[in-house]
Amino acid sequence: MKLIEDKGYFACEFCGSLVFPKESADGVRDLGVPTSVNCPLCGIPLVLAWAGGAQLLHCTRCRGMLIHQTAFAATVRYLRSTASDPPIAPPPMNREDLQRRIACPHCGQVMDTHAYGGPGNIVIDNCPRCHVNWLDYNEFGRIVNAPGRDRRQPR
Repeated sequence: MKLIEDKGYFACEFCGSLVFPKESADGVRDLGVPTSVNCPLCGIPLVLAWAGGAQLLHCTRCRGMLIHQTAFAATVRYLRSTASDPPIAPPPMNREDLQRRIACPHCGQVMDTHAYGGPGNIVIDNCPRCHVNWLDYNEFGRIVNAPGRDRRQPR
């Protein structure tokens, strides 16, 4: 099987069949291909993954994700506009998360940690030098599922 990296699936070079990895509960399709970038929390190699049509890096242990800031914004807009489940009011933000300091997996500098300005009540870590966001497990889901006018209304 050959990874079609820009599409997020595998193709058999012999028969031409396509294999689409199963989507996890947090909306990530793990491609299982290790990278040279380590998880800022676990220290293990992040793997290639897809969510909402965007490529990202995913930790198989803590299930956090590293995503380019441009892809993050576009993916959030797309997933919120195509959501079909009823919105879920997110719990309050954990203010203790604002105190943590994690190193950017690309440059090693301490990432900025701040309250995310969009829906979901999460604390987000981002590297202004490398233009990436780190999201802990389920933070992406909280953003997508939070109520708001930009979110598609279920029928």
